[in-house]
Amino acid sequence: MNLSGKWERRWHPLLQEWVILAAVTSHRPWSGETIKPIAVEEPVFDPGCYLCPGVVRASGVKNPDYKGPWAFTNDFASFSFDAPDVSNDSKFQKVRPVHGTCRVICYTPRHNVTLAQLPIEEVEAVVRLWKNEYETLSQHEKIKNVLIFENKGKVIGVSNPHPHGQIYATNFVPRIVERQRSSFAEYYRENGTHLLEDLLQEELQYGKRIVYENDHFVAFVPFFARFVYETYIVPRKQVPSIAALSEIQLKALAEIHKVILSKFDRLYQMSFPNITMLQNAPCDDSPENALFHFHIEFYPPLRDPDKMKYLAGFESGGGNIINPVMPDDAAQRLREA
Repeated sequence: MNLSGKWERRWHPLLQEWVILAAVTSHRPWSGETIKPIAVEEPVFDPGCYLCPGVVRASGVKNPDYKGPWAFTNDFASFSFDAPDVSNDSKFQKVRPVHGTCRVICYTPRHNVTLAQLPIEEVEAVVRLWKNEYETLSQHEKIKNVLIFENKGKVIGVSNPHPHGQIYATNFVPRIVERQRSSFAEYYRENGTHLLEDLLQEELQYGKRIVYENDHFVAFVPFFARFVYETYIVPRKQVPSIAALSEIQLKALAEIHKVILSKFDRLYQMSFPNITMLQNAPCDDSPENALFHFHIEFYPPLRDPDKMKYLAGFESGGGNIINPVMPDDAAQRLREA
């Protein structure tokens, strides 16, 4: 077995940290837990599902008979505008208030499909709703960041298979978003150009990590991928948020998003578990927000069809993630899927 280039550290320019490539570990014998996906035939409508149309949720609120994508405020939210205004400047017990709201986005009234399986027109409607929600929430006086995401798959703890995503709008900027914003701004100050535009040109020239592209977006496995099959969708030209996208760009985003999700499904011949993050500029008063480069990040949790990628001792305690697969190899498999 040729081990050349199998061990190295790669710099993550958005997070300002090192990622470990140790592709040889993917060949080690495995006697640990394996994942055995069980195909469950879900109904089009499930009266016991709190996301289906017309169902009364645990809060007592009845869902409308919605026909397309629909958003509502989470009944059991992690953040609330009603949270108390607590504050403490104690040396070891510092406290600040946490305000915000959590929204749920139902992609479709149909219980038994995924975003990848929806017709392109319905995916476009979801993308437009993402934009509308970001625009609305970012205008709230207490909101400083709007994070749109999807958790998909039982293996990452999702209990409801109804196709849906979430939005956390908070009165603070989360750590990773803050770090990305700083990286974009620092790069622009030093180079006079945008980080992801320059990175994208380098990826396009190299070519081997490109998974798919259209006129407005490029999907690729980054050189510094932390997870197996981690994939970015990046606009060719810098825009700070999804709110800045034109209707043509929204359609292009829907198209490439559906393509990548479908490739994930075909790769492992299963409904692929995944964490999807829409990284938008924060909405506080920082001038650095204008330099943010909107993009989408996919974090698949599986290293193989039957094996999870766990963040164990070194990664949890040391803080540097180890990727067991070379990004070039992952990109080729996705591209061919």
